[in-house]
Formats: sequence, C-alpha cells, structure tokens
Amino acid sequence: MKRYWAGDLMMLAATMIFGAMTIFSKQILAELEVYNMVALRFLIAFAVCFIVFRRRYASLDRSTAIHSWVIGTFLFVSYLCMVVGCKYTTASNAGFMMSLVAFFTPLIILVQDKVIPDGRQIASVIITLIGVGLMCLSGRFTLNYGDLICILSAFFYSFQMLYTERYAHQHDPIVLGTFQLFFVSIYGFIFAFLLEDSFRLPASPAGWGQLLYLALGCGALGFILQTSAEKLSPTSHTTLIYAAEPVFVALFSYMLLGEPISLRQIAGIIIVFIGVMITVRVRTAEPDAT
Repeated sequence: MKRYWAGDLMMLAATMIFGAMTIFSKQILAELEVYNMVALRFLIAFAVCFIVFRRRYASLDRSTAIHSWVIGTFLFVSYLCMVVGCKYTTASNAGFMMSLVAFFTPLIILVQDKVIPDGRQIASVIITLIGVGLMCLSGRFTLNYGDLICILSAFFYSFQMLYTERYAHQHDPIVLGTFQLFFVSIYGFIFAFLLEDSFRLPASPAGWGQLLYLALGCGALGFILQTSAEKLSPTSHTTLIYAAEPVFVALFSYMLLGEPISLRQIAGIIIVFIGVMITVRVRTAEPDAT
C-alpha cells in the first residue's frame, strides 16, 4: 500500500507541475516558434538532468537508450499536437481533450493485452471525465480542428504513459525518464532547421522565465516524478491522476492570470477528485498492494 501511495503522490505532484504547462506554452510562442521552443526546452531539461544524475548514467545501455527513444518519440508527437492544437482552440477545451488519456489508456490495454477494465475502474474514468467536462466545456461546445489535434495529443500520450510504466520496471527510472528528453530535443532541432525560418533565444526576461519553467519544472522535475511514479503505481492510477490536470490548469489560471473559477468548475473539481479516489482506494485495498 505504501508503494502505491508514494507513486500516486509523485504522479499528483507531476500533474500539478504540468498544470502550468499549457499557460506558459501558449505565452512563450509569442517569442519562439514551436520547434525552436521544443528544442530549447528539452535540451535545457536534459542537460540539467544529466549533470545532476551523471553517476546514474553509468547504467545507460543500448536497451535503455532504445526504450527512452520510444517513449521520447510518443512524448514529442503528443506535445507537438498539444501545442499546435492550443493555437486553434481554447485552453479549457484543450484541457478536456488531454484528460481523455484516462479513456484511451484502458482502451489500448484492452486491444493490446486483452485485459478488460473492472467495473469500478470504468466508473472512475466516467466520473472523472464528467468532472473535467463540467470544468472545461460550455453549453456551446463543438469540435473544431484544434480540438481534434488535442485528442490526438491525448492518444499519443496514453502510449507514452503505458510504455513508460512497462520500461520503468526494466531500467533505472531516472535515466529512462530523463534520456527521453534528449530525443525530444533532437526532434525539435531537426524540425526547427527544416521547417522554421530562424532559430533564436527568448528576447525578454518573461520569455526566459517561461522557458526555464517548461524546461526545469515540466521537463526535468515533472518527467522524473512521472517515470518514478509509474514504477511504483499502476497505469490505472497514473493516467487517472493525470486526467485531473485541468484542475491545476484552472487553479494556475486563477492565480497567474486572474481568471475566475465558477461554481460549475468547483463542482467539476470535486467530482474529478471523487473519480480519482475511487481508483486509488480500490487498488490500495487489494491484498497485493501491501
């Protein structure tokens, strides 16, 4: 039980850190183009992680590198879809679409492993998505191009989380989780030089602050926590906790941008946490969780 709670708390902390990612990603695009930003963000994150954990990199082998490349590829595609999608839809819609990770993950497990989610897990996913919907969606909600791209982001991130959990049991989770950042950065540099007009650094102190938060907070610390959490806690926990990210998006929007939180959003936040706690309490109550 202690192992699962430790993993759940790590994933909750990572989700809280990721909560400001949408806000800062949209803001920094006023100074940097998309691939330029991706390359810088993940290069800084990897460089810092490598310096801090350089002794642990002695365990890096071919298998770890390949598995880091796999999850890094899913991460790059997912993050790119999220950033592009946010340009064509609202942050609230994007938040709801990204929470679909909780829906896609058990569906992928069902197709790949022929494992059917139990009734309580299905109920917890439905309750969580209802809560996120109350938070994010208005009565005039319609799907647009940006929403569809954000759905793709959630789909690819589900694979990233699934394979992270599987590989984290085979390798040092710190090395696995941080080396993927190197591959995301390489993708960013390749596409930046191929598709964008110029490569530059942020021009303002605010831009540097946003970039460093994305790099050190969301990039370094966030993925270290996520990878470590997925070694300790099952995917049914981590994906559902990640689906609560719009809660933190709303809270950061309130604190950083002064956006109000309505009674409907408060109700949605409560429902989201009820959905998350159903899965957490059910799993930790099982005999093998002790």
